[in-house]
Amino acid sequence: MARTADYKSAFDIIGPIMIGPSSSHTAGAVRIGSAARQVLGAEPDKISISYYESFAETHAGHGTDLAIIAGILDFSTEDPRVKTSIQIAEEKGIPIEFIEENGDNVGEHPNTAVVRLDKDGKHVEVCGNSIGGGTIKLRSIHVNGACALMNHTLPILVLYGEESIREFNQCIATLIERGLKVNEEIKSQKDGKTIVALHLLSPITPELLASIREEYKSIDITNII
Repeated sequence: MARTADYKSAFDIIGPIMIGPSSSHTAGAVRIGSAARQVLGAEPDKISISYYESFAETHAGHGTDLAIIAGILDFSTEDPRVKTSIQIAEEKGIPIEFIEENGDNVGEHPNTAVVRLDKDGKHVEVCGNSIGGGTIKLRSIHVNGACALMNHTLPILVLYGEESIREFNQCIATLIERGLKVNEEIKSQKDGKTIVALHLLSPITPELLASIREEYKSIDITNII
């Protein structure tokens, strides 16, 4: 269940302008798809989506499929193309798989989706909850096997690469020195790959994001908003 602290404004509770009958099933789904797209950093060659509980039961009828594909295609919640997003993806030659999961809910919330995207050898998995009013929580982010587990609303800054943990720590220290307000750091390493998720108290400025990407070019830095 969503807590009051998870919402930043009345707008988050009411929800944005959107396509579809429910902000949880459409606006939130768009944002889960968009989060996965941002981590991948490109339009995918392949899409697979697993639904759990309420999402698994109602995804087709409530427009969740259209919404989550729209987010993956980088459409906003109010974009009229949301209604034809699956058709657009198919016309682009992107294969799509929807899976209704019956086992344990990996996201521990009735509106849970796991989005798996592939592009040029990069594999991304993002598990997200749609908690109401268009607000989402991310529960995990996988990039090529490296995984960061979390339970946070946006914004989240993701750092990924094969540099030493020292390089990641230096990057994080630089961000904090330059004013980035971080609530929590989540770090994980696997097979020489490192992923760090920073849950932010306030969004990173475009200027700081641009400068840190220029300074740490060997680290893939994704701002999920």
